[in-house]
Amino acid sequence: MVRKPALIRIPCCIAFCLAAFAAAAQDATLVQLDPFAQATVGMGACPPGKPPMLTTREARAEAHVRSERGTRCAMEGTCEPGGAYRRDPQINERVRLAIAADPRFAGTSVWVTTWHKFVQVGGCVRSTAEKRRLVDAIGKVEDVVRVVDHTRVGPQPPAKR
Repeated sequence: MVRKPALIRIPCCIAFCLAAFAAAAQDATLVQLDPFAQATVGMGACPPGKPPMLTTREARAEAHVRSERGTRCAMEGTCEPGGAYRRDPQINERVRLAIAADPRFAGTSVWVTTWHKFVQVGGCVRSTAEKRRLVDAIGKVEDVVRVVDHTRVGPQPPAKR
């Protein structure tokens, strides 16, 4: 076995450490890919929503998934010009406006984010009936394909596991 002199090993170790620190710093950068908006704030004890943030590595993985969806819709002939994500900001704003304008949801604190015409809603509502009405109302907004419900009844935080 040939041993490298210590003077050669030290710069190699330093270079490796610097590369590791640079990769970690790059992953610490957070990006927001999808539109996000707080729709109502009628339940004061409910914590406000936060936009979905991804690390650089997660954003790259998500880009791969999104390009696969584009390939699939192209092969099926169902693609919309510019891609389905292109209209997400407009859909998200229509949903936010619809919730904010509906007096049935004045006492809620909910947020929405949209990706690929899927709308995710989270936050706090007053009852399970109101939860159903909210999901139904969002589903009727133009261009919404699916509603993913993450709301909870009342302002209490979700149970820790």
